[in-house]
Amino acid sequence: MTSSSGPEKDTQQSTPSPSEALARRLLAYEAGEKTRPEELAAAGERAYLQLRTRLAVLLGATGFDALWARGMHLAKPKFHSGDKPAANESFPTQTSGAHELHAAVRGHDSVVIEHNLVIVFASFITLLFRFIGEELGLRFIRQIWPELRLDAAASREERPLND
Repeated sequence: MTSSSGPEKDTQQSTPSPSEALARRLLAYEAGEKTRPEELAAAGERAYLQLRTRLAVLLGATGFDALWARGMHLAKPKFHSGDKPAANESFPTQTSGAHELHAAVRGHDSVVIEHNLVIVFASFITLLFRFIGEELGLRFIRQIWPELRLDAAASREERPLND
């Protein structure tokens, strides 16, 4: 079915970007079987901290923080709050990335938390790949999560975090 916005938009919504698919897989891997809101939020925070620790070696702590802050900024208009976008909600911008991430998921149900986490991690991954290249970015992600499948077959098999 095609909406009034045209077929291009429907295709984009039904097919996740490679960065979104990767973000969904790494968050699902980090969350495991846990689906409660606080468990999903904790999985997002763990993933953030692991990325920060590993990528700070290459980018420096300030470089990572700047890239994360830009990713958060680009993701905010796509955040949801309950059943609607949360672009008008106020999230702290002058605090650490972990605090921003916590603000993006605080007080929401599992579906909204999953959506917001996927959006922000996908935004960050996209920026990371543009900045250091996809090959090097994937190498760092593989070092953090060596068991995580990063191939195209894995994206076809992906499942929502809160199955």
